[in-house]
Amino acid sequence: MSVPTTDSFMYQTMHRQPADVQALLDDGWGAAADAAARLHDRTRVHVIGIGTSYHAALAGAWLLRSAGADARAIHSFEFAHYPDNFPIREGDAVIIMTHTGVKTFSRVAMQRAHEAGARVLSVGSKEAEHPGSELVLRTTERERSAAYTSSHLAAMTVMAQVATELGALNGAAATGRYKDALAQVPGQVQDILDREDDIRPVSEACINRRIFVAGAGPSEFSAIESVIKVREAAYGNIDALGLEQYLHGPMVSFNPGDQAIFVNVSGNAEARVSEVAAAADGMGGHLWFVGKGAPSVPDAQVFTVPETVEDLSMLLTVVPLQLFAYHMAVAKGINPDTFRRDKEPHKSAFGLLTL
Repeated sequence: MSVPTTDSFMYQTMHRQPADVQALLDDGWGAAADAAARLHDRTRVHVIGIGTSYHAALAGAWLLRSAGADARAIHSFEFAHYPDNFPIREGDAVIIMTHTGVKTFSRVAMQRAHEAGARVLSVGSKEAEHPGSELVLRTTERERSAAYTSSHLAAMTVMAQVATELGALNGAAATGRYKDALAQVPGQVQDILDREDDIRPVSEACINRRIFVAGAGPSEFSAIESVIKVREAAYGNIDALGLEQYLHGPMVSFNPGDQAIFVNVSGNAEARVSEVAAAADGMGGHLWFVGKGAPSVPDAQVFTVPETVEDLSMLLTVVPLQLFAYHMAVAKGINPDTFRRDKEPHKSAFGLLTL
């Protein structure tokens, strides 16, 4: 495939996401309950990942904290190379998020956790091998596009299922609505995919713009995931941060004509999003909201996502940003599947590295 089309692996994988999530909801609750039972007596839970899987780890740790666990996300490289800063103590559990099971530092992190005597669980594809994990929570078949989409959504769904079960064991009120909300996700994702034509004009308009994406709380995880998707699929000029971190410094570099994308959902951050968006509008930027609009800028473009529990909103808000990246690649004539390994000098340069 010389130019991207609907035959691209990325496109096909995005569009199977409702079915992939439904399969987890049909068959994954037993494994989630098993995982929750293994985590219930743990003092701390380290959730480890790299790349897109690090963003899944951030989401997973957020969800486990809502379920009553002392959980934190750590990047695989840091966990593997800085043991004094990230000690494994008696009673700890480690969850490794690794879709393929072959990334170097995720494997090293799993080995370190196993040798230290932690309770080790993992989340990965149906084909991935995770030596040292006592329970592998399976997501989807291994992706064929370099731009991972469904595996990420599936990994977050698995962690939401585990949090649902753990929250029940802990009597956590915050997770009480998760199961009913998760049951709606396949249909809600399908609704988003059915409206992808509303995203294409935004992608095309952003080809030559500097793009800033911001979100707070669980919306931050979708915002920062958009950077990986847009850069690896469309080689776009994009940066993302948590909302308040963007405001405290980086927003100074926002210029007239730049694109601001705000991931905004009903919840604790929406009033602050509205304030920051008003400032971006006052600086002469283009605004696009993913989730819901803001009263401070009523004329801004909005791609709505269905309402859900705020903790689970990243399962929905990530999908329009996947489509945004894909359609930008299409508009630029870039194949989103290749990770730029099809052309020099990147092909040879990547050969110097071990992922």
